[in-house]
Amino acid sequence: MAALSLGASARGGEHSEAASQTAVGAACMPDDLRAKIGQTIMIGFPGRSESDPGVKAIRAQLQEGTVGGVVLFPDNITGKAQLKALIAALRETRSDLPPFIAVDQEGGAVQRLRARKGFGWFPSAALVGKNPSLDSQEIAGAIYAEMAAELAELGFNMNLGPVVDINTNPSNPVIGARGRSFGGDPDTVAPIAAAFINAHHAANIATVAKHFPGHGSSTVDSHRKLADVSHSWRDLELEPYRRLALQGLLDAVMIGHLYHPRFSDLERLPASLSAKTVDVLRASDGIGFDGVVMSDDLEMGAIRDAFAPEEAAVRAIKAGTDIVVFSNIERGDLNFGARIHDALAVAVCDGRLGAARIEEAYRRIVRLKEQLKTKTLPRAW
Repeated sequence: MAALSLGASARGGEHSEAASQTAVGAACMPDDLRAKIGQTIMIGFPGRSESDPGVKAIRAQLQEGTVGGVVLFPDNITGKAQLKALIAALRETRSDLPPFIAVDQEGGAVQRLRARKGFGWFPSAALVGKNPSLDSQEIAGAIYAEMAAELAELGFNMNLGPVVDINTNPSNPVIGARGRSFGGDPDTVAPIAAAFINAHHAANIATVAKHFPGHGSSTVDSHRKLADVSHSWRDLELEPYRRLALQGLLDAVMIGHLYHPRFSDLERLPASLSAKTVDVLRASDGIGFDGVVMSDDLEMGAIRDAFAPEEAAVRAIKAGTDIVVFSNIERGDLNFGARIHDALAVAVCDGRLGAARIEEAYRRIVRLKEQLKTKTLPRAW
């Protein structure tokens, strides 16, 4: 697999190249298609208040339709009043297609809203799944109702959870060892995940089940490098997705940076960039899911080490992903959303990416945003 990256000389010409791409994209397609491309991008940004340059830049990109949503990280958060004001400034940029305002708030080791900053504390998925006093849907629902209520009060409309990975390898450095799985079998994971989703839907917050097709058996952290699950992955890891899809509870599914021949188009190509993975999600004899497919952060080591971000975005969308996610934490690039948008536009113009693929992604994204606008996210047990 050819590795593409931006070397020193390429970075020096970054701005002129971006300007050139924008000109090409603007010349070859109507404005409405460019706007639809923007909906396929979610990005992180630097800054904490409306006066910060990074916040001004991302607000402009949301307003102009360059990107369709944002993900907030700890560097964006100092406390409740600050965060609520920041989110209000982001949400007011659009009324027709409100941006997704997302956060990773799982509980335990992964909660961006920390108790030391004045937010509620929530137990890890492992504790919810294993503790005899917390093993019912009713009690889990109460825990996650409190979590969702706090997110809604702050202005979030998307939580990047629940984790529905099966804990088949308890020493897994990114799932099992961090207490991020509800348990070691679908009968534990699926009902608690349903409680998590129902609680968030009651607060009008969309959820994102992750990490398809299953990160629970990996022995490495995909934040650092590609996780090869060729010999450890088991079919039962699809079962929570099947059950949640049958209940109509899946809003979005996040694809992990995993390698398995069943889910990868080429040897060592991550599932997150492979059409075979999305085919399993969509197929009636697979999961039968017609909702939003999202990538995991495309700046994680599993992707960053082999692909430039622009190429990763094009590959992911072409493979069937509807929303590409970039944390933009380390680079803190105020223009990063525009760079990804322009790369996708150029790919449509030169034929590497079909306009129909953008239209398809847009349809699914708008459907979910309309459910948020009308407060009609489904609920079921």
